[in-house]
Amino acid sequence: MRFRPSFILSLTAMACTEYSIEPGNKVNDADVEDGEPDIVVDPVKIDFGDVSVGDGLTVSEVVTIENVGDATLNIADVRLADETMPYEISGLGAVIVPPEGKTTFTVTFSPITAQEYNTKVLVDSNDPDEATSEVKILGQGVAPMIEVSPAEYDFGTIYIGCISPQPITISNLGNADLTVTGFEYITASNDLDIDENEAVNGELPWVVAPGESKEVYIDYAPLDDYPDEGTLVVASDDPARPEAYAHQTGAGELYGENLDVFEQALKSATDILFIIDNSCSMSDEQSNLSTNFTAFAEELETLDVDFQLAVITTDNPDFRGDILDESTSNLVDEFTTQAVAGISGSGNEMPTEMSYQSGQSGGDSGPGSDFLRDDALLAYIYVSDEPDSSPDSWANYLAYAQGLKSDSDMFIAHAISGDWPSGCGGASATNNVYEMTVATGGLYLSVCATDWASHLKALVDSSTLDLSSFELSDFPVPSTIVVTVDGVVQTSGWTYDAVDNSVNFDDDHIPAGGSTIEVQYALYGNCSE
Repeated sequence: MRFRPSFILSLTAMACTEYSIEPGNKVNDADVEDGEPDIVVDPVKIDFGDVSVGDGLTVSEVVTIENVGDATLNIADVRLADETMPYEISGLGAVIVPPEGKTTFTVTFSPITAQEYNTKVLVDSNDPDEATSEVKILGQGVAPMIEVSPAEYDFGTIYIGCISPQPITISNLGNADLTVTGFEYITASNDLDIDENEAVNGELPWVVAPGESKEVYIDYAPLDDYPDEGTLVVASDDPARPEAYAHQTGAGELYGENLDVFEQALKSATDILFIIDNSCSMSDEQSNLSTNFTAFAEELETLDVDFQLAVITTDNPDFRGDILDESTSNLVDEFTTQAVAGISGSGNEMPTEMSYQSGQSGGDSGPGSDFLRDDALLAYIYVSDEPDSSPDSWANYLAYAQGLKSDSDMFIAHAISGDWPSGCGGASATNNVYEMTVATGGLYLSVCATDWASHLKALVDSSTLDLSSFELSDFPVPSTIVVTVDGVVQTSGWTYDAVDNSVNFDDDHIPAGGSTIEVQYALYGNCSE
């Protein structure tokens, strides 16, 4: 439809007359609201309950804001009272809500560990009666929570060679099972180490129930007097703290030091006393001994031993001839003459009593004699096929023989006799003698054997000083041992034998005769202090 111009003008004129602006009047009176906004928030409390902590696990609730007033509701802000809480508020659907209008926002809960999270959502608006509305929100995270205690520990000062174990407690403070999957110990020191206590805890992984705990140990055994530190790393399925740490420090302290000095002998020196049974049953044995003595002499020469030999019988403590040594010409013949002592001696054999009498002061092999040398090993070799009828105990005879030397290890007893304990081929075992060989680490060889040459070679090997071994005067901390030969530190070619408490050189590193061997080491402290 087309309108006539006169109709248009008439309307225009009417509009201008009706809406003329008087001084003091407002423009657009139609926009003015005489009422007030009234905010209603629903719900006013949200309980998310128990929520497991895990990757991406969240729960959400919608909150509705309604304007039940008769004026526009303006929402200025929606915020958390505690912004550290693991809640997230979405954007509002609208910030201007007309009367009878509504808008919404979403609250999302993402717990990060096992604890209660209680706070409020605050809604700021232009409601004249309720400028800030509240929505209480609460939730419980469900998760394991690891605690490693103590987190810091100082062992203090520990004597080198001692060990101090410190328990470390791994607890689950959460409300779900904790799984411990592994350990790592970070340290630049060899003095600190972890003991996972598997005998009690079992093998990894470990499941630790809420409120329960397990213990491991950090062992500190200082090897030097430098400070040490280390950090234990415990891996678990605690979502907030997958790696927990405990730090340890400590320092070693020397209790004392010792220096042993040895002069290497030019040659191995041995004083060997044969005690030969000269009773009527010994003809074959004396013959075997003399016939195979060549093997004995050759082994002495091979080992380059500085030896002395003498022979007595089981009924006489006096030497049967001169002392034999390296300078003796026709050594084998000379020994044969002495060793074949005949078979007319007493049938009441007393081998240990005769060696005891021979070793008395004034005796042929006793103190002050040419036979007994201070720096030589003293070896008794008993050859008999009968029991010993000596009047005293073997322990007393042994104690006296060992007392002839400044070091009891410088005496050794051997025997060729009937098999212990029942004998062999008509030959009886020799009591007293057997016990002395056992006590000194000597050889007890069978008189019934056909190969006496091997017997005699073995006796030489066991009757010479070991120039490769040096017994220490005190017990060392093994890691602190420093060995020098003629002032030169030996970094290889030797080992420490804890059983014998000795430094032992390899065969191709035995110090030369006349050299000076020094062994310096730290001493174990009193670990109970």
